[in-house]
Amino acid sequence: MIGRGCTLTRKTNFREVAIKGFWEMYDPEGYSLWFCNYKYNDENTVSFVTLNKVGGFLQRMDLARKYAFGKMLVIGSEPPYKVQGLWLFRGQEIPQFIIDECYDMELYEWTKADISDEAQKERVSQMIEDCGAIRGASPFGCQVL
Repeated sequence: MIGRGCTLTRKTNFREVAIKGFWEMYDPEGYSLWFCNYKYNDENTVSFVTLNKVGGFLQRMDLARKYAFGKMLVIGSEPPYKVQGLWLFRGQEIPQFIIDECYDMELYEWTKADISDEAQKERVSQMIEDCGAIRGASPFGCQVL
């Protein structure tokens, strides 16, 4: 149930409400944001296979549910599709047990977001919002943990 005053409607500007609220509540000392990029995007030639690959990764990341929030995007209108993600982890590093237990982690290049850089902060906002072009291409699939 959504509390009073928290309802988002079509007329609500998502960026003004949700994205602004995220940045107001984000604690950069207690949490860190990470971009991930799939290392083998050239293999992503079939859309449903690419989406299934991302779904499997998120299933294996379920062990991180108490320590992380992640959003994975499949980007592009034609193959090869690009797989990118944005993750919020508790702490300043990706917890070691996640790296040890989820073998898919090594299939991605992980880069810690520097939110003092306005371009990276805007990329975080775009990936949360996932509308419009992200680095020149539109997302066609999105999955969240």
